[in-house]
Amino acid sequence: MKKRFYRNDDIEALAEQRLAELERILERPLSPPIPIDLVGEQVLGLQILWDDIEELPGEIIFGGIMPKERLVILNDRRKAEFAEKPGLERSTKGHEMGHWDLFVDKATLDHPALFDMGDGPFSLRSCHGGEAAVLKKLRETREGQDLLRQIESRADEPDEARAVNRYAAALSMPKRIIREEALKIDRTKWPNLYRLAERFEVTISALRVRLEQLGLLHIDKHGKLHESLDKASGQMSLF
Repeated sequence: MKKRFYRNDDIEALAEQRLAELERILERPLSPPIPIDLVGEQVLGLQILWDDIEELPGEIIFGGIMPKERLVILNDRRKAEFAEKPGLERSTKGHEMGHWDLFVDKATLDHPALFDMGDGPFSLRSCHGGEAAVLKKLRETREGQDLLRQIESRADEPDEARAVNRYAAALSMPKRIIREEALKIDRTKWPNLYRLAERFEVTISALRVRLEQLGLLHIDKHGKLHESLDKASGQMSLF
Protein backbone atom coordinates (compact mmCIF):
# COMPACT_ATOMS: atom_id res chain seq x y z
CA MET A 1 0.00 0.00 0.00
CA LYS A 2 1.33 3.39 -0.97
CA LYS A 3 1.83 5.77 1.93
CA ARG A 4 0.80 9.05 0.39
CA PHE A 5 -0.74 12.31 1.43
CA TYR A 6 -3.36 13.76 -0.89
CA ARG A 7 -4.54 17.33 -1.02
CA ASN A 8 -8.29 17.77 -1.17
CA ASP A 9 -8.04 19.31 -4.64
CA ASP A 10 -6.20 16.22 -5.89
CA ILE A 11 -8.86 13.91 -4.44
CA GLU A 12 -11.63 15.96 -6.01
CA ALA A 13 -9.87 15.92 -9.38
CA LEU A 14 -9.40 12.15 -9.33
CA ALA A 15 -13.05 11.55 -8.41
CA GLU A 16 -14.17 13.90 -11.20
CA GLN A 17 -11.93 12.00 -13.62
CA ARG A 18 -13.54 8.68 -12.66
CA LEU A 19 -17.03 10.11 -13.09
CA ALA A 20 -16.09 11.54 -16.48
CA GLU A 21 -14.85 8.08 -17.50
CA LEU A 22 -18.20 6.59 -16.49
CA GLU A 23 -20.06 9.23 -18.51
CA ARG A 24 -18.03 8.25 -21.56
CA ILE A 25 -18.83 4.58 -21.00
CA LEU A 26 -22.55 5.25 -20.50
CA GLU A 27 -22.60 7.91 -23.26
CA ARG A 28 -24.75 10.20 -21.13
CA PRO A 29 -24.26 12.79 -18.38
CA LEU A 30 -24.66 11.67 -14.80
CA SER A 31 -27.46 12.84 -12.53
CA PRO A 32 -28.34 12.02 -8.91
CA PRO A 33 -28.27 9.47 -7.51
CA ILE A 34 -24.82 8.72 -8.97
CA PRO A 35 -24.53 5.02 -9.94
CA ILE A 36 -21.59 4.38 -7.66
CA ASP A 37 -21.63 0.61 -8.26
CA LEU A 38 -20.92 1.28 -11.93
CA VAL A 39 -17.95 3.45 -11.00
CA GLY A 40 -16.50 0.50 -9.11
CA GLU A 41 -17.33 -2.15 -11.66
CA GLN A 42 -16.90 -0.42 -15.03
CA VAL A 43 -14.29 2.23 -14.25
CA LEU A 44 -12.18 0.76 -11.44
CA GLY A 45 -12.60 -2.90 -12.35
CA LEU A 46 -13.84 -3.93 -8.92
CA GLN A 47 -16.49 -6.45 -7.98
CA ILE A 48 -18.82 -5.72 -5.06
CA LEU A 49 -19.99 -8.64 -2.92
CA TRP A 50 -21.63 -9.35 0.43
CA ASP A 51 -19.86 -11.69 2.86
CA ASP A 52 -19.28 -12.20 6.56
CA ILE A 53 -16.39 -10.14 7.93
CA GLU A 54 -15.17 -11.26 11.33
CA GLU A 55 -15.13 -8.53 13.98
CA LEU A 56 -13.24 -8.41 17.23
CA PRO A 57 -15.23 -7.72 20.43
CA GLY A 58 -16.12 -4.04 20.45
CA GLU A 59 -15.28 -3.60 16.75
CA ILE A 60 -17.66 -2.53 13.99
CA ILE A 61 -16.66 -3.12 10.37
CA PHE A 62 -19.00 -2.16 7.54
CA GLY A 63 -16.79 -3.18 4.66
CA GLY A 64 -13.38 -4.22 3.45
CA ILE A 65 -11.35 -4.61 0.30
CA MET A 66 -9.34 -7.52 -1.05
CA PRO A 67 -6.99 -5.76 -3.49
CA LYS A 68 -5.47 -8.79 -5.18
CA GLU A 69 -8.92 -10.20 -5.92
CA ARG A 70 -10.27 -6.76 -6.90
CA LEU A 71 -13.16 -7.23 -4.46
CA VAL A 72 -15.06 -4.83 -2.28
CA ILE A 73 -16.81 -6.74 0.51
CA LEU A 74 -19.80 -5.44 2.45
CA ASN A 75 -20.25 -7.03 5.86
CA ASP A 76 -23.27 -9.33 6.13
CA ARG A 77 -23.22 -8.79 9.89
CA ARG A 78 -24.14 -5.13 9.42
CA LYS A 79 -27.10 -5.48 7.05
CA ALA A 80 -29.45 -4.14 9.72
CA GLU A 81 -27.43 -0.94 10.05
CA PHE A 82 -27.33 -0.53 6.26
CA ALA A 83 -31.11 -0.95 6.11
CA GLU A 84 -31.73 1.46 8.99
CA LYS A 85 -29.45 4.21 7.69
CA PRO A 86 -29.98 4.96 4.00
CA GLY A 87 -26.76 6.17 2.41
CA LEU A 88 -24.44 4.14 4.64
CA GLU A 89 -24.04 1.41 2.03
CA ARG A 90 -23.14 3.95 -0.64
CA SER A 91 -20.58 5.70 1.59
CA THR A 92 -19.00 2.35 2.53
CA LYS A 93 -18.61 1.39 -1.12
CA GLY A 94 -17.11 4.77 -1.92
CA HIS A 95 -14.77 4.47 1.07
CA GLU A 96 -13.40 1.15 -0.19
CA MET A 97 -13.11 2.47 -3.74
CA GLY A 98 -11.09 5.31 -2.29
CA HIS A 99 -8.68 2.83 -0.73
CA TRP A 100 -8.29 1.18 -4.13
CA ASP A 101 -7.91 4.31 -6.21
CA LEU A 102 -5.73 6.30 -3.83
CA PHE A 103 -3.63 3.85 -1.87
CA VAL A 104 -3.40 0.43 -3.53
CA ASP A 105 -0.27 -0.01 -5.64
CA LYS A 106 -1.73 -1.97 -8.56
CA ALA A 107 1.71 -2.72 -10.03
CA THR A 108 2.59 -4.93 -7.06
CA LEU A 109 -0.66 -6.89 -6.71
CA ASP A 110 0.70 -9.94 -8.48
CA HIS A 111 3.82 -10.04 -6.29
CA PRO A 112 2.59 -11.15 -2.83
CA ALA A 113 6.09 -11.58 -1.46
CA LEU A 114 6.64 -7.87 -1.93
CA PHE A 115 3.09 -6.82 -1.09
CA ASP A 116 1.90 -7.88 2.32
CA MET A 117 -0.88 -5.57 3.41
CA GLY A 118 -2.08 -7.13 6.60
CA ASP A 119 -3.99 -9.70 8.55
CA GLY A 120 -6.35 -12.29 7.16
CA PRO A 121 -8.07 -12.22 3.78
CA PHE A 122 -8.97 -8.53 4.06
CA SER A 123 -6.04 -6.28 3.34
CA LEU A 124 -7.83 -3.03 4.13
CA ARG A 125 -10.91 -2.58 6.29
CA SER A 126 -13.39 0.14 7.08
CA CYS A 127 -13.20 0.29 10.86
CA HIS A 128 -15.80 2.57 12.35
CA GLY A 129 -15.13 2.10 16.05
CA GLY A 130 -17.55 0.26 18.28
CA GLU A 131 -19.96 0.57 21.14
CA ALA A 132 -18.63 3.00 23.73
CA ALA A 133 -19.62 0.77 26.66
CA VAL A 134 -17.81 -2.24 25.18
CA LEU A 135 -14.68 -0.25 24.38
CA LYS A 136 -14.66 1.25 27.87
CA LYS A 137 -14.85 -2.22 29.42
CA LEU A 138 -12.00 -3.47 27.27
CA ARG A 139 -9.73 -0.76 28.68
CA GLU A 140 -10.18 -2.17 32.19
CA THR A 141 -8.05 -5.30 31.65
CA ARG A 142 -4.68 -6.05 30.09
CA GLU A 143 -6.30 -8.55 27.72
CA GLY A 144 -8.83 -5.93 26.71
CA GLN A 145 -6.10 -3.38 26.11
CA ASP A 146 -4.29 -5.86 23.86
CA LEU A 147 -7.53 -6.34 21.94
CA LEU A 148 -7.96 -2.60 21.55
CA ARG A 149 -4.47 -2.36 20.11
CA GLN A 150 -5.42 -5.00 17.54
CA ILE A 151 -8.54 -3.04 16.63
CA GLU A 152 -6.57 0.18 16.30
CA SER A 153 -3.95 -1.53 14.14
CA ARG A 154 -6.69 -2.53 11.67
CA ALA A 155 -8.19 0.95 11.46
CA ASP A 156 -7.40 3.53 8.82
CA GLU A 157 -4.70 6.04 9.63
CA PRO A 158 -6.15 9.57 10.04
CA ASP A 159 -4.79 10.96 6.76
CA GLU A 160 -5.96 7.89 4.87
CA ALA A 161 -9.41 8.00 6.45
CA ARG A 162 -9.73 11.68 5.53
CA ALA A 163 -8.69 11.00 1.95
CA VAL A 164 -10.96 8.02 1.29
CA ASN A 165 -13.94 9.72 2.92
CA ARG A 166 -13.41 12.82 0.79
CA TYR A 167 -13.16 10.58 -2.29
CA ALA A 168 -16.40 8.77 -1.36
CA ALA A 169 -18.21 12.09 -0.93
CA ALA A 170 -16.87 13.41 -4.23
CA LEU A 171 -18.16 10.32 -6.05
CA SER A 172 -21.65 10.35 -4.53
CA MET A 173 -21.98 14.15 -4.52
CA PRO A 174 -19.92 15.50 -7.43
CA LYS A 175 -18.94 19.12 -6.84
CA ARG A 176 -20.65 20.57 -9.92
CA ILE A 177 -23.88 18.61 -9.54
CA ILE A 178 -24.33 19.03 -5.79
CA ARG A 179 -23.59 22.75 -6.08
CA GLU A 180 -26.23 23.18 -8.80
CA GLU A 181 -28.84 21.33 -6.77
CA ALA A 182 -27.96 22.97 -3.46
CA LEU A 183 -28.25 26.46 -4.91
CA LYS A 184 -31.85 25.71 -5.94
CA ILE A 185 -33.06 25.25 -2.34
CA ASP A 186 -33.25 27.19 0.89
CA ARG A 187 -30.39 25.56 2.77
CA THR A 188 -31.43 27.11 6.07
CA LYS A 189 -34.29 24.58 6.37
CA TRP A 190 -33.57 21.03 7.52
CA PRO A 191 -36.47 19.48 5.53
CA ASN A 192 -34.90 20.81 2.32
CA LEU A 193 -31.55 19.29 3.25
CA TYR A 194 -33.14 15.94 4.05
CA ARG A 195 -34.86 15.91 0.66
CA LEU A 196 -31.55 16.73 -1.02
CA ALA A 197 -29.85 13.88 0.87
CA GLU A 198 -32.60 11.51 -0.28
CA ARG A 199 -32.15 12.61 -3.87
CA PHE A 200 -28.42 11.83 -3.79
CA GLU A 201 -29.05 8.71 -1.64
CA VAL A 202 -26.59 9.79 1.05
CA THR A 203 -26.87 10.21 4.79
CA ILE A 204 -27.80 13.63 6.11
CA SER A 205 -24.48 13.76 7.97
CA ALA A 206 -22.58 13.06 4.74
CA LEU A 207 -24.54 15.78 2.95
CA ARG A 208 -23.90 18.25 5.74
CA VAL A 209 -20.15 17.64 5.65
CA ARG A 210 -20.06 17.85 1.85
CA LEU A 211 -21.93 21.16 1.74
CA GLU A 212 -19.67 22.56 4.46
CA GLN A 213 -16.60 21.43 2.48
CA LEU A 214 -17.87 23.31 -0.57
CA GLY A 215 -18.77 26.45 1.37
CA LEU A 216 -22.50 25.90 0.81
CA LEU A 217 -23.54 25.48 4.42
CA HIS A 218 -22.55 26.64 7.87
CA ILE A 219 -24.00 25.57 11.20
CA ASP A 220 -23.19 27.94 14.03
CA LYS A 221 -22.56 27.04 17.66
CA HIS A 222 -26.27 27.44 18.39
CA GLY A 223 -27.18 24.91 15.72
CA LYS A 224 -28.63 27.50 13.36
CA LEU A 225 -28.30 26.84 9.63
CA HIS A 226 -26.72 29.43 7.33
CA GLU A 227 -26.19 29.17 3.59
CA SER A 228 -22.47 29.89 4.01
CA LEU A 229 -19.92 30.97 6.60
CA ASP A 230 -19.78 34.42 4.99
CA LYS A 231 -23.52 34.87 5.35
CA ALA A 232 -23.36 33.70 8.96
CA SER A 233 -20.56 36.18 9.66
CA GLY A 234 -22.53 38.96 7.98
CA GLN A 235 -25.58 38.25 10.07
CA MET A 236 -23.53 38.19 13.25
CA SER A 237 -22.03 41.60 12.40
CA LEU A 238 -25.52 43.10 12.44
CA PHE A 239 -25.87 42.42 16.17
